This record gives sequence, C-alpha cells and structure tokens, in this order.
Amino acid sequence: MYDLFDEFPTPDAAYFEAANHAHDLAHWQPSHCAVFEAGRRVGFAKLRRRDTGAGKRAFTKIYQDVCKACLRGERFKRVVIEAPSFGEQLTEQELLQRRVIGRERVGQLKSLLRATT
Repeated sequence: MYDLFDEFPTPDAAYFEAANHAHDLAHWQPSHCAVFEAGRRVGFAKLRRRDTGAGKRAFTKIYQDVCKACLRGERFKRVVIEAPSFGEQLTEQELLQRRVIGRERVGQLKSLLRATT
C-alpha cells in the first residue's frame, strides 16, 4: 500500500499495536483510527487468541482495506469503551474490620482441622 503522506503506520507496527492493546481497549489511544478500525473488524478477541502468523495475515489484509477506505475519505468513529470498575471502594475502617473477621475465621478453620486430625 502506497501512502503519499506517510500517514499510516506500517502493517507490522499496526498489527503489534492492536495485538498488544487488545486486552485493554478502554485505556488505549491508537496511533491512527485505521489501526483501531482494522482491529475492530478482525475482532480484538481473535487478536488476543490467534497465533501470530494467522492473526497477522488476517489483520494485514483488513488493515490495507481500511487504509484504502481512509484514503478515499471514509472516516471511522471510535467506539468509546468504559473502563471496568473492579471491586468496591472500602474505607480504612471497613478494610480493617474485614481483615479482623478473616483472621478470626482462619483461626476457627485451623482449630477445626486440628480437632479432626
């Protein structure tokens, strides 16, 4: 693919960028919209699971099509993905209370195990 203005990343660089960021799309800022669109079309789950050879070939073909479409004037809207929130926010007091309860229960389990042996 010929890029007059050297606007697009190379297919190799685009593939490795998409594959390396496929696990965390919410925090990824792609170098070009074509990289994200090609990754979306291939499927980020497939990029995470495929072996490098097959994934790279599939991505390169689609990436070239996306770059040609971009050169024709087609624009791609990036899907906004919210970062997942893990766990709940605990105060220091709640965290301390859970640790105390956890230690008590571990002590109870140990005493039960000693009693059975």
